[in-house]
Amino acid sequence: MRRLQLEDLSKKLGYSKTLISMVLNGKGNQYGISKKTQATVLDAIAKLNYTPNKFAKSLRTGKSYFIGLIVTDISNPFYSTIAKNIESVLFESEYNLMVCSTDESEEREKLLVEMMINQQGVDGLIVASTFKNSAFYDQARFSKMPIVFIDRVVPLFNANYVVIDNYGGSVEIINHLVKKGCKKIACFAITPLYLSTIEDRINGYNASLTKNSLKKDEKLVKSITFDHINDDVERSLMELLETDQDIDAIYALNNHIAVSILKALRKKEFSKFSNVEIACFDDIELFNITDKKVVSVSQPIEDIGKNSSALLLDIISGKQTNKSNIVLATQLIVR
Repeated sequence: MRRLQLEDLSKKLGYSKTLISMVLNGKGNQYGISKKTQATVLDAIAKLNYTPNKFAKSLRTGKSYFIGLIVTDISNPFYSTIAKNIESVLFESEYNLMVCSTDESEEREKLLVEMMINQQGVDGLIVASTFKNSAFYDQARFSKMPIVFIDRVVPLFNANYVVIDNYGGSVEIINHLVKKGCKKIACFAITPLYLSTIEDRINGYNASLTKNSLKKDEKLVKSITFDHINDDVERSLMELLETDQDIDAIYALNNHIAVSILKALRKKEFSKFSNVEIACFDDIELFNITDKKVVSVSQPIEDIGKNSSALLLDIISGKQTNKSNIVLATQLIVR
């Protein structure tokens, strides 16, 4: 079917192309065009050719029908799966999704939020924040912007969240390793360590050690920087070798670290670790086919996407007015 032209509208409605153009550009009030005439033009655009015109619908409702998703790394299967499920829910409500990555940078997150709101005019945001505190989002100018935070909790901030029980999942996976006979469990944590997800997982790790009467050792907790995962994993493994730690398990706090550990253990210099247990707070398909068995915590990734997008749409529509905090349970996967 031929695309609707401005001239077609003019003939059908009996209005000049100039008048219709003014209405389309949102200048009807400025040029004294009556509300009734503006509504007639916009309704016609929405109905003709049997498909709704989102531009006209946007002008009529004052909404852009775009949602912004800001995550740390869209290449991570965890976030890409969340994005896919968010997009699926939004599609049913005729919303479009825009996705950006912060690379764990607070400054980049600020720029992306400003761009999404001021330049793209999104109707709402779903954010996996990198911020250490709530100062940025606590600004009055964001008070009316519908925002749902996922994965991480911004400290001291009353907001809408859909998160995972990171503490409980971490306790469960360490308890499992202890039951298998592990007594010295190294923990490889992704930076920044202040993120609520990482803090909760480390706290769960420590709590389980204490509960099982195992001594906590700061030398067994290694910081892995987001930008240098492979190098830092190998550095940390070498440190464990040099201190002659009798490690019998390594607990990776995200899937990127776990994959890097699996790659490193194939190298001759790390052969001492060939029999150590590998655990990961996350579950990816690779763990089902790798020679090295990985015990993992499976996160309900699809539910994060579905719950966060449904909650955001309810906030936008006015159905949800109170703050909502959704905490989803994990599942231990033993191979």
